[in-house]
Amino acid sequence: MSSQAADVHKDANIDVEKSSVEVQCLETLSVEGLARRLARELWDYTGGLTGRWVPLMIIQERLGLEDEAPLRAAAQLGVEQAWFEEFGDNSNIRLTGAGRCIG
Repeated sequence: MSSQAADVHKDANIDVEKSSVEVQCLETLSVEGLARRLARELWDYTGGLTGRWVPLMIIQERLGLEDEAPLRAAAQLGVEQAWFEEFGDNSNIRLTGAGRCIG
C-alpha cells in the first residue's frame, strides 16, 4: 500500500471514530444543548435562508441519532423558546429570527 493510500485509510478511520464520538456526545446533551445544536444544523441545512421548512427526520439523519425522542423534545423546547416554528406536529420545523441568533 502506498503511503498516500495509507494516509487516506488512516484518515477514514479517524473520521469514523470522530463520528461515533460525536453521536455519543449528542445523545448525552441536555435538551437545551440539543435544541441549540438543532438550530445550528437547521442553519447549515438551509444555508441560513429564511422560511425554509425542514423535516425533523432529515436533521435526525444528519446528526446520526437513532432515537427521535430527544430530538423531538429539543424541537419542542425550541418552539416554546420561539427559536423554531413547527408545522405538522413538529415533523417540520424552521428557524425564527431568534433561532438564527442562537446558533
